[in-house]
Amino acid sequence: MIEQRILNDLGLTNIEAKTYMAILELGTDTVQNIAKKAEVKRPSCYLTLDSLQNQGLVTKIEKQSTTLYSAEDPKIVLNKFKEKIANFQDLLPYFEAKFNKGSKPKIKFYEGKEELWHAYTKSLFPSKEIFFFGTDIPKLMKVWPEMLEHLTEKFIKTKKYKDYKEIVSSDQDSLEYAREYNSASRPIKAMPKDLPVFADGVITENKIFIVSLDNLFGVLIESEDLAKTFKNFFLLAWRAAKEIK
Repeated sequence: MIEQRILNDLGLTNIEAKTYMAILELGTDTVQNIAKKAEVKRPSCYLTLDSLQNQGLVTKIEKQSTTLYSAEDPKIVLNKFKEKIANFQDLLPYFEAKFNKGSKPKIKFYEGKEELWHAYTKSLFPSKEIFFFGTDIPKLMKVWPEMLEHLTEKFIKTKKYKDYKEIVSSDQDSLEYAREYNSASRPIKAMPKDLPVFADGVITENKIFIVSLDNLFGVLIESEDLAKTFKNFFLLAWRAAKEIK
């Protein structure tokens, strides 16, 4: 029922929503009748009614030797939820300050071809600046023989970046790739042969992605401070990298 789902969205449990709906239909009634209407057991109904009463959604009425329950006007219920939202909004600056102050790097692990591909195509793009290091074309082609061109065409050649640099491995296939795609807007260099890199990496303005293509395993770290630090490491490596001829 859509009514129950809406009450669930407002924070009521399934049994609380069913019980509240039953009281709305019955009006003022006993626990026995409310439990029957809501299709819940009577002991559970007692506990649920206490909870609803504490939330200000129902009223308990003692009439002679009988205990009755009545639902509050739905408009009153709505105003109570509006009041809760208003109270939260008043404290929102405090919560945001706590969130920003205590924020830590977000770390995600990826394993297997599909998860790694998702990280490449969904988690890293779009970005304002991007730096690739250790790009190993033979290994990429082995993992995704049909995907390398797709990645290049869709996310690299057709996008404009504030800054873009790439350092590839020094193997022949990677160098041929560099010669094909190296340009003023997309500069590519190669690692010196005596400084091999054993993992692929990507750095954006706020993320670092390190991948072992041999083991199909990757780590994505989301942190602006760490990304800036790794970017500086990359720029040091860029100075030592070889120009593409």
